[in-house]
Amino acid sequence: MLKEERHQYIINRINQDNRIYVTDLSAELGVSDDTLRRDLVELENQGLLTKVHGGAIAKSSISIRFAERLNTGTLVKQQMAAKLVPLFKEGDVILIDGGTSNLEVARQLPRDKKFTVYTNCLPIAIELSTHPKVELIFLGGKVFSSSQTTVGVSVFQMLQSVYPDWVIIGVSDLHPQKGLMTSDHEEAVIKRSMVLQGAKRVVIADANKLDTARSYHVASLAEIDYIVTEDSKVDYIRQHWPAYSYQVI
Repeated sequence: MLKEERHQYIINRINQDNRIYVTDLSAELGVSDDTLRRDLVELENQGLLTKVHGGAIAKSSISIRFAERLNTGTLVKQQMAAKLVPLFKEGDVILIDGGTSNLEVARQLPRDKKFTVYTNCLPIAIELSTHPKVELIFLGGKVFSSSQTTVGVSVFQMLQSVYPDWVIIGVSDLHPQKGLMTSDHEEAVIKRSMVLQGAKRVVIADANKLDTARSYHVASLAEIDYIVTEDSKVDYIRQHWPAYSYQVI
């Protein structure tokens, strides 16, 4: 089989199954594992898949644009936020990164309890600006318009003096080996600095974000304390993902 034919076969398989394994492809195509690994590297360089240990996964189809995600999966986002918010104690300092699921967390903060909230997300800041008991601090910087967040040196510098009780990180992709991922380098730097500052680190991800990856690494699963996902995926993560110390709720 010609290389071009192998590549097309691989792309067809990954589009169908979202994941492929080198050992399976080797048996199906009758070529060596080393040849297939080189094929996967070439296809990853072309932006057609993401290479992971033992195979490859499909490129994430989740839009990075906040406005496009705002009105999708609303009920699931509400249900996930409802599992997380009761863990907060009055007086907690909470750092909320951008994301439509994170916006739902802000919406569900009890209006009769005091919190200090830091955020670099414009919609979350607007949402909390009317909260009667939230002390709101906005992390100003260069606006990354697609995600409605701020990035840059000024945001990074402000974060260095903040040690929140909770950090809620927004990601487009969550993968058992690659960890938390995003599509922009500047965003990844800010998200990474948030992770390093937090006492308890949280990532919220529905089923569409699981087992996918993008270009830039934010954190490993070993650095996360809570993964909040939809109910149908809780047991899946507990049974199939690496057993670090995070809790899945």
